[in-house]
Amino acid sequence: VSTKTERTKAAEDKTVVQPTGDSRAVTDVMGAPTRFAISSVKKKKPHRILEPGMLIKDRFRLESEIGRGGMGVVYTARDLRKEEVGDQDSIIAIKLLTQRLENHPEALRMLQQEAKKCQGLAHPNVVTVYDFDRDDDTFYMTMEYLTGQNLEDYIKEHKNNPDDLETVLPIIQGIVEGLSYAHKKSIIHSDLKPANVYLTTAGTTKILDFGIARAMMESELERPANDVGRSKHKNTEELAGLTPNFASPEMFAGEPPRPGDDIYALACITYYLLTGRHPYDRTPADKAVEKRLVAKRIDGLNDRQWNTLLSGLELDGTKRISKADEFLAGFLPKKKEKWRLAAFVSLLATLVVFAYFSFRPTPEFDLFTEPPPEAPLSESLREQVETSLELAEVHMLVGRLISPPGSNALDKYNEVLEMHAYNRKAISGLKNVLDTLARQAEEAIDAGDFEDASALINTGLGVYAKHKKLLVLKSRLEAAQ
Repeated sequence: VSTKTERTKAAEDKTVVQPTGDSRAVTDVMGAPTRFAISSVKKKKPHRILEPGMLIKDRFRLESEIGRGGMGVVYTARDLRKEEVGDQDSIIAIKLLTQRLENHPEALRMLQQEAKKCQGLAHPNVVTVYDFDRDDDTFYMTMEYLTGQNLEDYIKEHKNNPDDLETVLPIIQGIVEGLSYAHKKSIIHSDLKPANVYLTTAGTTKILDFGIARAMMESELERPANDVGRSKHKNTEELAGLTPNFASPEMFAGEPPRPGDDIYALACITYYLLTGRHPYDRTPADKAVEKRLVAKRIDGLNDRQWNTLLSGLELDGTKRISKADEFLAGFLPKKKEKWRLAAFVSLLATLVVFAYFSFRPTPEFDLFTEPPPEAPLSESLREQVETSLELAEVHMLVGRLISPPGSNALDKYNEVLEMHAYNRKAISGLKNVLDTLARQAEEAIDAGDFEDASALINTGLGVYAKHKKLLVLKSRLEAAQ
């Protein structure tokens, strides 16, 4: 991008994708045709003007600008090669890299390496990168085109009325699953922030720009110490790829990348989602260390969840949670893993007890009245019951009430009752499922979705035929039809 172009810092950090239902480009960052050049430091060539309608590599026809940031401008483009073979899904996103790179040949080499790694990240929570290439003096990356909104905009919309943990947990889980997958492949993001997380219209959380920022930052740090571009300690905001509000203290210190860098950023994002503000009031981590800042506790989190978040926000990298999965687990009902070993050790005993409680006649009782006393359990079966209850609670948290088959709250609560007749927690859980199904069915009727309403009502009445609210809704549905 032309170095003479005036841009606000917010636009510098802005990332890249077309909002749902808006055919226009991002209006606050649009302007005249963008200048790009990646040329020799010794001999500069005239800049090529790139604008909608131009062809890149005789293959990608630029359509409209959809965003820009510190590393370049992103356009939608039509892949003409796909169209030639009759592929209807020919729209892609293409990032044209900034003119700033003309003085960073090492950055280009690293970017190519990182882009190649990103091509190997085939995961639903990571944006798909197709290629990194050049066309004359223009370097570019092609990737899948997304519709929805980035997390930065989502947080701004909810700043004055943040969501609770149950609402944002699917977003956090999507980020965690993408990070965990990449970390297992030894790929660190190094610039995780809300602008690099995307919420698609299909409800999937996608992480953008894996490893790209690190390539830029490392190329800066490798420059000679007397070079004015070296800003490791004095002016870290000039370090390409480092976003101060989400960078860990280790990144400010120039330490090698590690998963803990991403965990720190993830914890900051989680805090933002739950409060609408930065945990250290937008103070960069290196300054937060100097000032010994401590994040203010969030109402609504229990002690275990809050301690997990604090561990992610830990300014001492040696004390911080190092695995994304561990971070997520701290917000979910505590799992007890020891039942797995016990189940193998006492397999025969478990099967005998399970068979007894599964096939013995179960006396009839009203789900909404006081049930008979719970049946006794062996220790190994008790642990298995507790694990199934915890899984049921997780399904409730993320909204898997009755689907997919075998992996939903309803099935898990029924599974518990098969193992342990009259289990109080399972009965209470079933009540919550039925009440939720009733609310969803009522909303479906109000919206005119009679087929969905009928399915919800029939599922609920199949569990408990005397549920008053469901029976009322069934009569209302029949009248409406």
